[in-house]
Amino acid sequence: MKTSLRIKAAILGMGAALVLTAGAVTAGEETNDEKGCSCENCEKDRGWKFNKFCDLFNIGKLYESDTGFIDKFAIIGRYQAQYHWSDGDDVGDSFDNWENHRRLRGGFKIGFLDDFEFVGQLNLNPEKGRFFKDVEDLLVTWKPSDSFYLFVGKQKAAVTREWGESSKTMKTLERSQLVNQIVPDKIGGVVAGYQFTDRIHAEAGVYSGSNTEEWSLPWSTEGDGAASVRVAYDLTDATEVRFDYFYADGAGRDNAVEDYDQIFSLNSESDWGRFHLVTDLMYGEGTGDVSDVYGAVLMPYYDIADKFDVVLRYTYSDSDDKDGIRLQKRYEQTVAEYGDSGDSYHAIYGGLNYYICKDKLKMMLGLEYSTLDRFQEDTDSTDDFDQVTFFSGIRLYF
Repeated sequence: MKTSLRIKAAILGMGAALVLTAGAVTAGEETNDEKGCSCENCEKDRGWKFNKFCDLFNIGKLYESDTGFIDKFAIIGRYQAQYHWSDGDDVGDSFDNWENHRRLRGGFKIGFLDDFEFVGQLNLNPEKGRFFKDVEDLLVTWKPSDSFYLFVGKQKAAVTREWGESSKTMKTLERSQLVNQIVPDKIGGVVAGYQFTDRIHAEAGVYSGSNTEEWSLPWSTEGDGAASVRVAYDLTDATEVRFDYFYADGAGRDNAVEDYDQIFSLNSESDWGRFHLVTDLMYGEGTGDVSDVYGAVLMPYYDIADKFDVVLRYTYSDSDDKDGIRLQKRYEQTVAEYGDSGDSYHAIYGGLNYYICKDKLKMMLGLEYSTLDRFQEDTDSTDDFDQVTFFSGIRLYF
């Protein structure tokens, strides 16, 4: 598929904006001095204008009060667009795609009775089908103290470090292969969490296992049920270690969980000044004839400036069976003409992120190389499938 002029313009424009903005950050002081103003006053003026622009992302906060039944009311939204170009061994032509609406969501948030909050959010789809696609979030939170909380409604069963991270704050444009293969969708449930000490936090939840076919609502009666446990421990002031567990009684049947009876994750996150490190060891027990899978993610990232960071992610996935690992559906499978499953997978992702208004408005670039020991079902043999994918994207929320 040849790249359209619109896609080329979009990706080149994003890259140019990234470079030009970086140049403005470093060259802005000289430009202002040439106009005859002092550096100090220009810094204040430039900061004031920039803060005013970023304040636009607080425009959804419509009401806040310390008295009455309603504490606050806000309109919330999320927009993420991205481009990817993939090239693999199988096909002569590469594949590229510009997703105008990788994620497009809108809704509202209400705080009430001091300790309660309700969030309702829809996935929007203005290009095809109905505009209001389905329900993304439908959640009531009760937090009577700093140490206890209760979530009731449609939410993440936040197993694995990457799935527990919101797409608003992710360092990469897509999550790693094994995470995308094994984690459940957002589902209806009840989750309670408690901070036992300054260093120990735990939560447990029970879930329905299925959402309704229409609107993906969380009160389907067809689910067999699921449960989760998370225990986090601050090993040091800089490092948190966490164990995540998820059990699905209806794996292979319920529509909100994947084909894995149990998921285990031992993960960590460390922050040492400008340098940060995320690790994750994962295991998924397949249901029935589905292969068990396991793997690891190692993701260091570094703050090279106040508004820039670089990220590197290594992914390893393996399985007991020769076809237990599946290529990423969104981009890797698009160029895998001769099969998309195997038993061993490696990927290296490198990226650069520019935070215009912190995570509320940022631009992202990424390049990933992946390889799969692929199973050829027609010949009952294996081969190596190699692929390179380039990503760029813009992400914002309010």
